[in-house]
Amino acid sequence: MKNYDSGGSALLAALIGDETDKVSMNLKLSNAISVFVCLLAAAAFAQSTPRSSDPEEADAETAEARQSPQIVYTTPAKTSVAKLKIGESEACEVRGKVAFTITAANYDDTMVGTLVFAIPEDSRKKIAEVSGEPLTSIPASVARKDVVAGFRKGTSCPIVSIEIGATELDLAGVKLSFNRVVVNVIENTEEVPRHFCVWTRQINANRPHRGVIASLNRLITVEQ
Repeated sequence: MKNYDSGGSALLAALIGDETDKVSMNLKLSNAISVFVCLLAAAAFAQSTPRSSDPEEADAETAEARQSPQIVYTTPAKTSVAKLKIGESEACEVRGKVAFTITAANYDDTMVGTLVFAIPEDSRKKIAEVSGEPLTSIPASVARKDVVAGFRKGTSCPIVSIEIGATELDLAGVKLSFNRVVVNVIENTEEVPRHFCVWTRQINANRPHRGVIASLNRLITVEQ
């Protein structure tokens, strides 16, 4: 009986060991399958995520990801000459500085914004003298909203030139008339100039650029 018990115990131990090994192998196989499925899912997600093959579009996407908070962008002030008109006649030239606050970018490669003309003291005195208005009624600056502007042909960074066609600004009963206004976006590390660099580069290369325009519109704000 002792030999039988000993032999039975050994057989039972062997059977248990085999079952344990099988369970262990099944667990390892199950874990391996789970890991494999996770890797396949991750790969499928990565492939389904759209990525731009265009380095310039990628730059715009990167800029878009960082664009917080939204900002108001105004071009650097630039000297310009307007003609003072009283009635239908031109009285004299008035020198001042123009700047353009960009409020929207259009898919036809134009933009909309507010044109501001800053008038120095000597020009204000000239306007007052010619118009017969008191100096106190002549403002230090005058603005016009919803002005449409476009790029100069072939313009590109480091200086992007923006042109505004013939326009008039109302000023204390008289008009300041511009044949053309040119303002510049200067390349630097700020988001808006970087967008303009990408935009004009893609225009000049005849490449699609709707993405950078949409990104720019999400970045700029309407002037309050």
